[in-house]
Amino acid sequence: MLLGIRARATLLFGLVAAMLAVLTSTAVWFSVASYLLGQRQEAAVAQALSNLEQVSLEVRSGGSSPSAVLARLPRELDSTSLLRTEQDEWFTDDLRVNRSSIPAALTEHVTEGRPHSQRVEVSGRPALVVGMPVAGAGGAYFEVFTLDELDQTLRTLSLVLLVGGILAPLATMALGWWVMQPALRPLEQVADAVAAIARGDVSARLDARGDPALRSIADSFNKTAAALERRMRMDAKFAADVSHELRSPLTTMVNTVQLMDGYRGSMAPEGREVLDLLRAEVDGFQRLVQDLLEISRADAGSHQFTLVEFRLADLARQALPQRLVERLEVTSAGAEAVVRGDKRRLERVLMNLVDNADRHGHGAHRVVVDATDDVVCLAVEDSGPGLMTEELEGIFDRFSRGRRSERGSTDGAGLGLALVAQHVRLLDGTVTAENRPSGGARFVVRLPRVDSAGTRC
Repeated sequence: MLLGIRARATLLFGLVAAMLAVLTSTAVWFSVASYLLGQRQEAAVAQALSNLEQVSLEVRSGGSSPSAVLARLPRELDSTSLLRTEQDEWFTDDLRVNRSSIPAALTEHVTEGRPHSQRVEVSGRPALVVGMPVAGAGGAYFEVFTLDELDQTLRTLSLVLLVGGILAPLATMALGWWVMQPALRPLEQVADAVAAIARGDVSARLDARGDPALRSIADSFNKTAAALERRMRMDAKFAADVSHELRSPLTTMVNTVQLMDGYRGSMAPEGREVLDLLRAEVDGFQRLVQDLLEISRADAGSHQFTLVEFRLADLARQALPQRLVERLEVTSAGAEAVVRGDKRRLERVLMNLVDNADRHGHGAHRVVVDATDDVVCLAVEDSGPGLMTEELEGIFDRFSRGRRSERGSTDGAGLGLALVAQHVRLLDGTVTAENRPSGGARFVVRLPRVDSAGTRC
């Protein structure tokens, strides 16, 4: 699944923050650890040197035993002292630390006269051993310093850096998500304006709201939208003018057909057949002109509404042809459901759906009125072959006709369903087309329901 711009930017923020956190935490840990260990080692060496001088004096004077000498040594740091004589005898002031605690390599270095220090573990605890030769008396002096406090400090530092390394990317991602919201707001505004134009609202414009980053986009978009609106108004006016001009010759043609129909009885069979064909063509031409006039008025913005509250079920019973009244099914919820709308437009919607079923779907199979808490539904189902997948998307476009042979071979200009969609949209409703599981197409009009107080649910 592809992520949106906001999500990708947020993840990028988090990734960069995580990398910086890892690099920073590593650098801080090694720097602090090296500094603290160096400080501890310097302090340990200084104390060991001071104690070594006292041990050397006591050993050379021979006034006290080695154990007593070690016991009197001052200790600013927590440590244990060991003394190795020239005869390889070992003395300590703490029996828990003995010669086995000192690495053999360290002992060898110090015995050869080279001072040395080394980190070791004594009884499972970290420690630092400082070894120095005893000048003038032979042997070696060792002092073992515990590093528990330093080890605990480094553990605490590691925990802090770990928690910080986790929280920093999360906080950065949250910040990135918040920062990207206003950054993407211009795109959201453009998307909303484009969606409004796609719904038919060509008056939609983009407001820059003082945002310099949006001003150039808004100006360009608004100019394009204004040009499109002018073009649509001109097209609508042209269609209205053409349709209006066609009404006069159309009226003459209708009257002529009616006059010729009065002489139908004296016509030959071939003449009556020609008259029937002419009447059918004139009727289709008349419906086309009426549809063009209706659409052009809507495009020009000359909407005339007579809004009243009524039961949709009652309107369906009155508007349906007598042959379809018995096929009307009204649920208990739909029987009392009230809508607010224009009766003439909704009657036209219903008759266009029925006419579409007659032309393309082998006739209306069932008309259903149902309702929920918020919506009243009017569904017209036919018995035809149904809709192909590629038809569903543009079924309500103007001049759209089905691709099936049964649908494409019939007459009609493809304006009926476009008028349905336009009327329903103007009444704040929606219309959808789908295939019935048992076969055939199903067109559903959904209108906002009105409660008993006269307000929409």
